[in-house]
Amino acid sequence: MNKIFSVFLFALFSSALIPKDTNALSPPVPNWKPPAPNTIWRPPVLVVPNRNITPIQLQTIRVSGDVNGRHATTEIDMTFFNPNNRVLEGELQFPLLDGQRVASFAMDVNGALREAVPVEKAKGQAVFEGVIRTRIDPGLLEVTQGNNFKLRVYPIPAQGVKRVVIRIAENLTDISGETIYRLPIGFAERVGTLDINVAINAGADATDKAPAIRRNGFGPVNLSKDLLRSTYRLRESRRDFSISDSANATIEFAIPSSTAPTVQTQIFEGKTYFVVDASIPSRESVRDVSRNIGIIWDSSGSGRDRDHAREFQLLDAYFKKMRDGEVRLVQIRNVAEPAQTFRISNGDWKALRDVLSSTAYDGATNLNAFVPESNVREYLLFSDGLNNFSDGADKNGFAKTRVPLYSISAANKIDATFLKFIAERSGGRFIDLTRETSASAATALLSAATRVTQIEGAATSQLVLSATHAVGGRVQIAGILNDASATLRIALQHPDGKQETVDIPIDVPNPRATKDDDNLGTPASMWAELRINELDAEYQLNRAEIRRLGQRFRMVTRETSLIILDRIEDYARFEITPPAELRAEYDRIFGSIQSQKRAERDSHLENIVRMFEQKVAWWNHSFPKNDRYNETNIVRLDESARGGVFEGNSLRREMAAQDRNSPSSLQPAPATAPAIEIAARQKSMMAPAVQNAPVSAEKGAMQSTRTIRLQKWEPNAPYADRLKRASSADLYRTYLDEAPGYLASTAFYLDAAELFFERGLNDLGIRVLSNLAEMDLENRHILRILGYRLMQANRAALSIPVFKRVLELSPEEPQSYRDLGLAYAA
Repeated sequence: MNKIFSVFLFALFSSALIPKDTNALSPPVPNWKPPAPNTIWRPPVLVVPNRNITPIQLQTIRVSGDVNGRHATTEIDMTFFNPNNRVLEGELQFPLLDGQRVASFAMDVNGALREAVPVEKAKGQAVFEGVIRTRIDPGLLEVTQGNNFKLRVYPIPAQGVKRVVIRIAENLTDISGETIYRLPIGFAERVGTLDINVAINAGADATDKAPAIRRNGFGPVNLSKDLLRSTYRLRESRRDFSISDSANATIEFAIPSSTAPTVQTQIFEGKTYFVVDASIPSRESVRDVSRNIGIIWDSSGSGRDRDHAREFQLLDAYFKKMRDGEVRLVQIRNVAEPAQTFRISNGDWKALRDVLSSTAYDGATNLNAFVPESNVREYLLFSDGLNNFSDGADKNGFAKTRVPLYSISAANKIDATFLKFIAERSGGRFIDLTRETSASAATALLSAATRVTQIEGAATSQLVLSATHAVGGRVQIAGILNDASATLRIALQHPDGKQETVDIPIDVPNPRATKDDDNLGTPASMWAELRINELDAEYQLNRAEIRRLGQRFRMVTRETSLIILDRIEDYARFEITPPAELRAEYDRIFGSIQSQKRAERDSHLENIVRMFEQKVAWWNHSFPKNDRYNETNIVRLDESARGGVFEGNSLRREMAAQDRNSPSSLQPAPATAPAIEIAARQKSMMAPAVQNAPVSAEKGAMQSTRTIRLQKWEPNAPYADRLKRASSADLYRTYLDEAPGYLASTAFYLDAAELFFERGLNDLGIRVLSNLAEMDLENRHILRILGYRLMQANRAALSIPVFKRVLELSPEEPQSYRDLGLAYAA
């Protein structure tokens, strides 16, 4: 925190002058190569703000998987050990794959696991930060952007442990007739104990073939069959476990697929929810690839984490199909760079590949800067979809294309909802390279497939669809069943233009009922997830409904979080409904607090009425012309006002006593006497201070010329001297060479940006500075620093969306409104 605060002071008070924009965009960067690609599974990472400590250790990990058909639940039970002699706060950061969601989380409180409850996102953040100041255990799980989560944990005791349990639900996809399930096992360089427990039930009509293990970083395992339940089980344990190959951080199961449609129902809050997972007559045909295409390449800082090898493999297949054509390449960071043109001859795209291979991934992401070109007939977007440096960075900001757009992701941290939305509205498709094989991804990109054009059904309502294109030949549809049985009708359009309808009967006379406070699994929560994804496509227009659904179904959304508090008094004080086991005590305390509030309100109202009556009595009191204006009259007036004392009486009583023998006391008092007397009293009290403070003209002149001048910040970090000595032509290359060692350092980007501004390289300065938006999603402290520095660089227009985002994240802080107001004023 001290480091962040010092950087904040530097950003706010640095006195460097920022010259006007004079430079062109970035020079070419020869001989620069991107870092190695990431892996498919990115484990939860516990981040502790203070780096000058012994790292937190993962003492025990228990991973449990439960697979039923195409639905799976994974529970990750983590025990952290703090080897330091001080209490720490940690932040557990983890991305989830598309189709995965956090079903619940629990934390150890006083030796027992306590389940989290939903709360509005801004309120949850305010409550969390208010509670930790009293050094009491809270936990807060939030989604940042896309499918990226962070869990704030406090306290992690000195020389003690903290246990956290996260449960993840997901809808599995089919690839080549097999259902794929991945069990994560890579969490840290070394784990004291790793236990795994998996149960797989492929479905009633699935083949009796055992699941195959396609990838295994755990070592030899034994998969056994439970004859009574037709379930395959895997139980293994390892001591002092470590992953030698980060690419094998999972155990991947390939489960024989069931072909029959499955229908699940559930009664929740008096309504019957259903989910249908059905195979549809999906067809694919090779499509024609346009000879004039556009590639939108996300070259922002987060682009370094994409698996570029997979992206290039897909482009290889694409250009082999194209053979000859023209490509318009637009690289996007904090701005869109001028388009470049490349000729493809006989499938050879070496010139384009060389440019993409040497891309310097730097700066924030502003996908809203993309402008479609009229002569382009098809677009390919390679991005994680995390739009973080544009005005109103919501789903409506990206330009709608009149030609098909295929969005392609090869990153773990993505906004899949956004990428699906912009692709499907244009007639294109979303391709997730972290889940598809190279062959299946190429097929999806180079083929036209059957689309779902409409879903309807008698005796059903609020129908939602998982995707317009069938994934593995199957679609999921969820809704509310208004009768004991119904028929669902799916309208399809095949690649050749032919129409077809598929009818699926829904007849489950005894749906599974749950208590409203149960942890929801399927299908009510699956319906809620699909509905939220649908609404999230236009987030700014649907925030209230997303918030209501998140609270109702206890889900983590962009508008709701999950929170755990230690004391039942805190649940009652902040009006947060606790878990079921605390409900009775909560109701008692909450009732007592409400009774106290009502009593205080009634007392306050009574006091207002009494004061008003006293005021009325004073105004209605008559002061006879010849009456002495003395203390006797005042006392009599006080008594007439029900014994109360109104404002100004004590002062008038004091003055009447002092002037009892003065001739002026014989004069009648005007009706406005209290106000006049108070003003005169204040003036007489202030006057001596003014009179006794003479200032000479010479001294005043000296004081008017005094100034405070801050010394320019001079960083002494290892990179500082090298950057200073670099010539302007080599400065950006030197910065790129140093950057990989300081990707998590706000000070590095602030110091480097300052050098670019000093040398008049303002566009590069803004690009370097914008990296702060990429560092830690939705960290309002870092975003504030970015906004302040943009203001100092005379880029107030760029700071406005930054401060808007800060206001959304922390509306309870007055500073959020002040910062945005100052940006608008500038």
